[in-house]
Amino acid sequence: MSGKWSGLVKLAAAAAIGATVVSGATALAGSDDATAARSKEPANIGQVKNDVKAYYGDYLDAAGKHHYSDTSRFVKDTDRIVADAKRYLQQQLGKVKNPAIVLDVDDTSEITYGWEADNDFGFDPVKQQQAIDNGTFVANKPVLALANWAVQHGVKLYFLTGRNELQGPQSLKNLANEGYPAPADAFFKPKVTAPDYLPCGLTCNTVQYKSGTRAHIEATGAKIVLNVGDQFSDLEGGYALHPTKLPNPMYYLP
Repeated sequence: MSGKWSGLVKLAAAAAIGATVVSGATALAGSDDATAARSKEPANIGQVKNDVKAYYGDYLDAAGKHHYSDTSRFVKDTDRIVADAKRYLQQQLGKVKNPAIVLDVDDTSEITYGWEADNDFGFDPVKQQQAIDNGTFVANKPVLALANWAVQHGVKLYFLTGRNELQGPQSLKNLANEGYPAPADAFFKPKVTAPDYLPCGLTCNTVQYKSGTRAHIEATGAKIVLNVGDQFSDLEGGYALHPTKLPNPMYYLP
């Protein structure tokens, strides 16, 4: 445990002791009163961060930057889920006319873990823009392999991301540099001009934007067999035969 996290745990322990003294509680650890008190508390944020780091097999490079490990539970879970999705796609080939797959970008096609951990799991849009401009994020290897296999077998590839339309050109350049095949189309959340197929315009929430865009894709004649994302909001709203949820314990987007 690093000094930073050790300090956070110690502070949390001190806070817990202080709260017990102030409340006049004298329950010992393991007693019914102590258990009841703990059950009402939210998770300790320092411990949650440590748990997330352990899930990704976090390690630091020589420059002190965070990375995930190829032997982590995260990679094993992702490998298993993507393998199941590929089997389903393979079963549908020849059954579905004009098959297509839709991929989210952040923490689906690309992994943002190292950058997230470097920023203490906080989100800063300016820093995110810098990361996109610099091509900081890395390809999610199982998803990259799935995308290439799909295109090689006649499946159309679409990217559908919550990144805004101004981030589109650099995002597509990064994806190509990482080895992703050219998509049939790519969709970025409208920030300046909304397409006609989105009645909610510039005010769409994630589900409205993504499900409405998938409906538009299918209206062109494609049939979405796989819809792959790391958030439930990537998958809700229909217009896909097989929604595929990838693991992401770092953040939640409604």
